[in-house]
Amino acid sequence: MSRLASVRLAGELDLSNVSSLRAKLAAIDGPAVVDLSDVTYLDSAALNELAVLRRRVGSVALVVGSPNIRRTLEIVGFHGVFRIVTDPAEL
Repeated sequence: MSRLASVRLAGELDLSNVSSLRAKLAAIDGPAVVDLSDVTYLDSAALNELAVLRRRVGSVALVVGSPNIRRTLEIVGFHGVFRIVTDPAEL
């Protein structure tokens, strides 16, 4: 991937702060990297916003440090539509 937009997220991503997440992701207008390394929890509202971003811009890579976050992404099938890496250097 060349020239990627990038956003780093942290903490809990859930319905209580989904509007802030939506605003951050709305600023992305092309292929992107979303760094979830510092995310401790994400719910279906946050997962939906990531899916909306993927549909809108096409190519999105997710940087995931937490095994629990990675497992959540795998359970919902995101490993099939997002590139999921542990280290940004893998991109």
